[in-house]
Amino acid sequence: MLEAIYSAVILAATSLGAFVGLGGGVIIKPVLDFIGKEPRMQVDFLSAMAVFTMSVVSTGKYLKKKQKYDIGIILFIAAGSIIGGYLGSAVMDFIGGYVEQQIIRCVQAFTLAVLLAAVSVYVGKCSFSFHIKNKASIMVVGLVLGFFASFLGIGGGPINVAVLTLFFSMSVKESAVYSVAIIFFSQLSKLITIFATAGFEPYAHQCKTLIFILPAAVIGGIIGSSLNRKTDDKIIRKIFVAVMISLVALNIYNGISVLVR
Repeated sequence: MLEAIYSAVILAATSLGAFVGLGGGVIIKPVLDFIGKEPRMQVDFLSAMAVFTMSVVSTGKYLKKKQKYDIGIILFIAAGSIIGGYLGSAVMDFIGGYVEQQIIRCVQAFTLAVLLAAVSVYVGKCSFSFHIKNKASIMVVGLVLGFFASFLGIGGGPINVAVLTLFFSMSVKESAVYSVAIIFFSQLSKLITIFATAGFEPYAHQCKTLIFILPAAVIGGIIGSSLNRKTDDKIIRKIFVAVMISLVALNIYNGISVLVR
């Protein structure tokens, strides 16, 4: 029963993730935290596996349809995000050695709520943007994205979309495509770090769950990338903001729930 619920969550999250560039982790993590059946590390692992699978499928479909990319932006942001992702994981592991997991979840929930609120305001209301071209600056942008994505365990999608729109003058629709490609590298780095530091043994009992959720992530990647190509930028923007507002409310609820326990 639990695996079926997780599969439904993964399918919805990765479909939206590929569709509007969220990645999926920003939905998966707070929802699984809300369900409350897995510890933080297991939630992060399941989320990373699902989002990585979605990013492989979606990026593959975009490339097959000859989607045009500025490969320089992707590679430099990805390089920065890999470094940032490592730093974010290191900081989280350090904090985890001194602070209870429930407190960490609370901090993650409120931090994510604030970030998503800022993202929704910018994407929904603001029109100003820049167009940075300096390679070092692009890597710094990637580093910050990777740090928060790893620290919060979300894959970075919504923050990617806002940053790509702000710093590279992209439409939300175009940002969504780039976001998924960047997520591929950041989640690959995260999974390599997980397996290099802890090995697979701590997650071996999740094999049954993975059998259910990975096919859901594949289907979600196919559905989301197909919808992105067929949908107008204005509609994608509205859906993006609506999802952000819902996630702000859910993260605030999760944070308060931890505090009152």
